[in-house]
Parts: sequence; C-alpha cells; structure tokens
Amino acid sequence: MKRHTYIFLGLLIIAAAISFSGCAGFVNGIKLTLAEKSFSEKAEQHNRDVLNYLSKHDAKSLKNMFCQEIRSTEDLDAQIKAAFDFIDGNIKVTEKTEFNSFGMNSSIENGKFLYYASMPSIIGIQTDKGKTYNIGFCEYFANKEHPSYVGIVVLNITTDDGRKCVVGRSLK
Repeated sequence: MKRHTYIFLGLLIIAAAISFSGCAGFVNGIKLTLAEKSFSEKAEQHNRDVLNYLSKHDAKSLKNMFCQEIRSTEDLDAQIKAAFDFIDGNIKVTEKTEFNSFGMNSSIENGKFLYYASMPSIIGIQTDKGKTYNIGFCEYFANKEHPSYVGIVVLNITTDDGRKCVVGRSLK
C-alpha cells in the first residue's frame, strides 16, 4: 500500500511540475509561453484602447501608443486628425464587432525575444451614421535590433467600400 502511495505522489508531483513549467495557456489552439501570453493580453487591451481613443478623439493617448521612431519621423498629429475626420459618425461597438489579437510574429534566440510583433484587428465597427469600418495595426512588443520600434508602427482604417486611412508607416 505504501508503494502505491509513493507512486501516486510521484506522479502528482510530475504532473504539477509539467503544468507549471512555463506553458501559460493556449490562444487559438497555439500553446503560448508566459511571455507570449503577456504579449497576447497586451495586444487584446491595446485593441480596445485604440478603439476607445478613436471613439473619444483622444489624439494624445493614441499618439502615445505609437513607437518612438514613428513619433519622431511622421506628422502623427495631422495623421491622427485625418483618421478622426475619416470616420463618419460616432463609433458604436455592436454584437457584430469582432476584436482579434491573434496575428503574431516572433523570433527567439537563447530563450529571449529578438522581436515580437502583433497584428490586432477590429472588424465590423459601426457608426451612428450607418458606416462600417475595420481597423488593423502592427505593433512591436519587443525589437532587439530596433528598440525605437516598440509600439504601434502603422494603423489602418478601412471602410466597407475599400477606402483607407493610414496612420504611421510600415517599418522593416
């Protein structure tokens, strides 16, 4: 009987060690590390923040989400104002609005991220004037080669008829 108890305890300890070994969970069926889960959660929050700042015409907060490189080389104030003007009406989140934050690219070397980029999107945004918009953006959470790229680099707002407004620019 004692032997069975020790075997059971040993298996229990192994199971606990495996479950706490750095695997934080799954996103869309993909196993994530603790760092990746943190980045994924940040991407989800930033998705909602972008929509909130666009809804409230909060240019300062939206501008602060952009990376240092874009803030120093682009006329973000004018681009953000153009984005506010591009959206016709007041933004409404409905049951048709989808928040997606699963587009991610990364490179790891010796257990550390060289870069980690996310491409969140918000689909089916409605306005009180009956217009529909989609928003997508690219954001770096880590970029060892270009630390000034950490933050949003480009934000795209697209209408249902294909018109587009771009804030920032793609960086490579």
